[in-house]
Amino acid sequence: MENLKLQYTQEEVMLRIKQIGAQISADYKGKDVLIVGLLKGCVVFLSHLLVNIEGDAEIDFVTISSYKHGTKSQDFKFIQDLDTEVTGRHVLIVEDIIDSGRTIKFTVEHLRRLGAATVEVAVFVYKTCNLQHQIDEPKYYCFKYEDPEFLVGFGFDVAGKMRNYPHVYKLMEDPE
Repeated sequence: MENLKLQYTQEEVMLRIKQIGAQISADYKGKDVLIVGLLKGCVVFLSHLLVNIEGDAEIDFVTISSYKHGTKSQDFKFIQDLDTEVTGRHVLIVEDIIDSGRTIKFTVEHLRRLGAATVEVAVFVYKTCNLQHQIDEPKYYCFKYEDPEFLVGFGFDVAGKMRNYPHVYKLMEDPE
């Protein structure tokens, strides 16, 4: 763990999630809300956020992958699409991190095409240094992060590992 630097403690994370849950609860009070999680990264954040949202909320999930093998990386395909009707609903996308902005832009546009009444974004970390696409700032975010280093822990992974760490760390370059 010598190449990890503590970025956010579990206590800081839980406080921010509680605050965002209260804000979402107030904003969506009395509305027909559908929470759409972007798999796999959203799982830890979404599970904690969900129990901090008051009132009824339905959840569904999508899994999106970018096309590979010679096609443009901004082209996406659904590995798993929604099972839930979107038309006329207030949709809240839950994502672990916005990095380049490609995935969130694609998902927002898709949900609008499906007829969502409103589409908002709740993201654990809004990473601003790598944005490559014009997107609106997410309405809800726990942390704004402006450094290029990868984050691990509390759902963030490297090659599928470290998601289970209770704190969030910067993955620093190996000194070798």
